[in-house]
Amino acid sequence: MATFLLQMAGQPGSGKSTLARLIAHSTDAIALDKDVIKTAALDAGAAEPLAGPLAYEVFFALCDSLLGQGVSVVLDSPSFWESILVKGSTMAAERIVPYFFIECVCNDQDERASRLRDRVRMRSNPGVEIIDQPWETIAPSGAYLRIDTTQPIERCLALALEYLGYAAN
Repeated sequence: MATFLLQMAGQPGSGKSTLARLIAHSTDAIALDKDVIKTAALDAGAAEPLAGPLAYEVFFALCDSLLGQGVSVVLDSPSFWESILVKGSTMAAERIVPYFFIECVCNDQDERASRLRDRVRMRSNPGVEIIDQPWETIAPSGAYLRIDTTQPIERCLALALEYLGYAAN
């Protein structure tokens, strides 16, 4: 299949990182996790007000470089700001690659809290304390895929691969 750009989105604990890694593995894409970059910036001594914007600049610079090399990219970020959507869709258009958007949704607050508690937490990851915050995904105005991640992960992956035009393995 041709090179593509997939933007993952969703609240913390919604399953987007888990699904992003599975999609990348299944499609030979590279998953870029904004939290890995932000944690590295924090570990290097960047203050919180700088670490977030720095992480997104590196995130999109790496994405652009990989797309330029013909590598498909899965962007793992919550997409809570319009600029995330604009940068991703603009980059895909400039690189002439299909742009996909998947929002992971987990409306079971107990399940989300469990996921947040049980994951290996990076410095930039929020914990259970944010469970009640009203996060809102900024999604494309056109068609995109919303996946209820309370389903078995195999079903979530199959839905994602079908959306991307891949046959299920």
